[in-house]
Formats: sequence, structure tokens, C-alpha cells
Amino acid sequence: MRKFPLLLLLALVLHSPASWGWGDEGHEVVARVALHFVAPATRARMEQLLAGDTDALTAHDPVSVAVWADRYRDSPENGPRVNYHHTHEWHFVDLDLHHPNLARACHGHVPLPPGTPASEGPANACVVDKIDQFAAELHALPASGASPQQLAEGRRALKFLIHFVGDLHQPLHAINDHDRGGNDKRVSAPGERAGTLHQYWDNTLVARLGPDAGQVAGRLIARITPANLKAWQRGTPRDWARESFETARAEAYAPLPPPDGRGHYHLSEAYLDQGSNMVALQLEEAGVRLALLLDQSL
Repeated sequence: MRKFPLLLLLALVLHSPASWGWGDEGHEVVARVALHFVAPATRARMEQLLAGDTDALTAHDPVSVAVWADRYRDSPENGPRVNYHHTHEWHFVDLDLHHPNLARACHGHVPLPPGTPASEGPANACVVDKIDQFAAELHALPASGASPQQLAEGRRALKFLIHFVGDLHQPLHAINDHDRGGNDKRVSAPGERAGTLHQYWDNTLVARLGPDAGQVAGRLIARITPANLKAWQRGTPRDWARESFETARAEAYAPLPPPDGRGHYHLSEAYLDQGSNMVALQLEEAGVRLALLLDQSL
């Protein structure tokens, strides 16, 4: 069993996950939906890349690595909290609820310094720009004859890309009401454990779709129509970020009831039902768009 320093373990337990997009189940659903729609050659290339992976944070298949970026962020591999401070802002884009400005939320869209791998880029970057950077790296990866360094960066790019497309479609990763994406809003609901608004959209609403990621993905895939595919494959990560923001504003924040005397929000069953329906749609869109980016890149 791997042992962690006590202080690091306490930090992980006490840390309020402002940048955790979906739980494991949500990310796995997105990956499974994407694998259904990618071209066979794309899937084969993904599996070929991952077969050479020696990283111990996850298994080396396209579904398991969907959670790798979270594991990497919280890993003490390069020293306690180093990976966290370097990559945690890459998981979200903080568009202000009342004055959304994508350029401001993305630190001005500063490009990577010449010759810098995307995995070593500046910490001040948003999920939109990191998706673009990692997709570009995969597209530039030679189909054969790549160096060990190129292959290692290609694997990291693939694992980050799979995760970050999921993160971008978690609505509370695209909005901020001076509450760290809902992490400072305490909520409760009938039959559910109290938590934060962010946690509810990460996990609680996903769990209401069912406990098995494979079965949930299968149901979602079955209802995706050719018209859905055509509509959802339009646009760019910047467009998708704005869509997630509008979803968060309309579906997560606007229906909130007034807070009680302690500032806590008591959500209704209707809020949970509508939220779960919207989460299902976001997971579908994320999987379809991830498949598109993977086909374009690989």
C-alpha cells in the first residue's frame, strides 16, 4: 500500500476541490461515450500510445486514464503540492457570473513559450487553452519514428485532453460568483448528504443517473441521434466554454432558492431532477466533442 506523508494526507482530505470536474464516474462516462464515436484508427492509436505508459497513477486504457489528470494534480510525485500548484488552474475557466470575459478568465490567452511542452506550460492557464495546446501536440506527434520524449509528451497530452474536455462540460467549471465555482455555497437536498453546490454538480447529480459508468454511458449513447452529433460537433472549445457558462447560469444558479439564515441553500427534488437531466446532456456533449477532437488530432 502506498504511504503518503501525514500532512499531505490531511491536506488532501481538508482541501475543498474547486477544480475537481465531475467525479470519477462522470469522467469515465465521457470517455466511454467518446470511444463509441471515435474512428477505429483513432482508438487503435490511443491504445498504442497508452500501451507504452509506465505511470502508476491509473491503469493504461482510454477509460481509466480519464481520471489521470486529477490523480496527477494531487500526486506528491514531484514534491508535496507541486503538481497541484502547477496544474490546478488548468481544470477550469472562471467566467464571472455577471461579467463573463473569456480572455480575462484565460489570463489573456498567453501562448506557450517556444519549445515548451504543453505539460510544462505556465500554471496560469485555463482549461480552454490547455485543450487547444494538448490537441495541437497530439496532432503534431509523428505517426511513426517518434522519439521517447515525444511519445512521453504525447501520452501526457492524450490523458490531459481526455480529462479536460470532460472538465469543460462540468458547468461549474465555467463560472464563478465569487464562490470558487460553487465551492463556497453550502447546499442540502432531500435524501442527499449536505455538501457544496460544486460537489452536487460533480457527483450527486451524476450518481442519480446510476452507479455504473458503463451502463450510464450505454443509455446515453443509445439516445444520441445523428442530428445531435451534427449539432454538438460544431464550434471550438471557446464556444463550448460559453455554452457551459450559460448552462451554469441558467440551470445551477438561477433556480437556487433564497439561502437560509446561515447562508445555506436547500434544494428541491425538482432542482435535482432538472440538474440530473442537464448533467446527462453535458456528459453526452462532452463525449461527442472529445471524439471529434481525438479524431482530428490522431
